[in-house]
Amino acid sequence: MKLFYDDEFDAITTAIGNSGKPFKDVAAFMFPDMKVESAYARLKACCNPSGDQRLTFGQVLRLMAFCESYDPLYHACDETLHARPDRKAPEDEAVKLMEAINNAADTMNRAMRAMEQLKARGGIRAVA
Repeated sequence: MKLFYDDEFDAITTAIGNSGKPFKDVAAFMFPDMKVESAYARLKACCNPSGDQRLTFGQVLRLMAFCESYDPLYHACDETLHARPDRKAPEDEAVKLMEAINNAADTMNRAMRAMEQLKARGGIRAVA
């Protein structure tokens, strides 16, 4: 991981380079509606600070996810004086999601029991 980036273009180029994926493969992923050579030329232009092409924020996010390299994020953190984030462990996320699912299921079960009690008392006849 680089400590400093010259600019956002350096961060994007570093992310592509660190991914180990060929530049043409990244370009084909980024611009799937283009021929490979055209996509390659466009991505090269987007990585050139003196060029007139730029990646959108969403495209930078897609690039980081595809390359599994987060240099543009680290550069943004450095530029805005934020600490660089640690990556979340997928296992930890899975535990949080299971807790949310279980809590939702518990809420649904309590609501269903309350509805049944209300019906048993004759408080309602039909529910849409």
